[in-house]
Amino acid sequence: MKQTDFSEATRTAPAAVNVGGPPTVSAPNLPRPSLLRSVWALYGLSLRQHQHGKRWLMVAILLSVPALLAGVLRLTSASVPREMLEFFLAFMFMPQALVPLTALIYASGVIQDEQEDQTLTYLLTRPVPKWLLYMTKLAAAITVMVILLVLADILTYGAIYIGAGHGAVAASRCAKACVLTSLAAAVYGCLFGLIGMVTRRVLVVGLIYIALVEGLLANLPFSIRLLTVIYYTRLIAYRWLAFIVPTSHGTSQNLAADNWKLVLNSHGELLGYAQSATCILVLLAGGVVCTLLAAWLCNLKEFYVKTPEKL
Repeated sequence: MKQTDFSEATRTAPAAVNVGGPPTVSAPNLPRPSLLRSVWALYGLSLRQHQHGKRWLMVAILLSVPALLAGVLRLTSASVPREMLEFFLAFMFMPQALVPLTALIYASGVIQDEQEDQTLTYLLTRPVPKWLLYMTKLAAAITVMVILLVLADILTYGAIYIGAGHGAVAASRCAKACVLTSLAAAVYGCLFGLIGMVTRRVLVVGLIYIALVEGLLANLPFSIRLLTVIYYTRLIAYRWLAFIVPTSHGTSQNLAADNWKLVLNSHGELLGYAQSATCILVLLAGGVVCTLLAAWLCNLKEFYVKTPEKL
């Protein structure tokens, strides 16, 4: 980041770093335009940081797998219904594995990346409160992961439906899938960001959470799945989209109800489950709570950094 981004704020807010201890940052009440410029500069810097390194390339390769699988399956099994490919690739494989993994990869480094790169010292001496620094860095990480996941959804739907003559229907279904993917990714990002403020082993804890909570508990027909993110996104997906495919016996199968262990009434409607609006509010509330808790912890936390005398 260029020094000029914070030049005005720096002149009015000098900071002191204690030798051998945590930095003590003086963060005065800046004029609102000056604080907004500082936050915007930090957000832009964070976005540029995500464009470098091998992380985005690794995630991009990982997110291209569903589209590649869709292309291979269409070439080798032309009789497979498009809705079946869409269900298992866009609503089983991606939400179960790729979406939380992407969120974990990006959200786990909101603060730890700065510590490892030894750039946290510079950020802590800027006239931006630590809680706002965390929220700005998290917002940049969520922005990047949402862009990558939306592009993955578009590629996957293109590989599934291109040449099938369902252009308008496929575009509508893809748009809904992008909304659900973005919502889930944002909530996962807030959750893993909070875990990252509690423990430095965020990758290990995050992988255990993905495997046990989102992978196992969400697929059990018990009330404990109410604590999972994927449960609510599945309810929304069921109400927004239909996954009915014909079987070899001349009947039809409801892929979502069978695989997600949902109870239906005689008309094929969800029986006693929350509405879409309620599910969205629960997810948003969970994300907000995780973000506020993490920002509060970040504001209380003392970050030990290297000083010139210790180099």
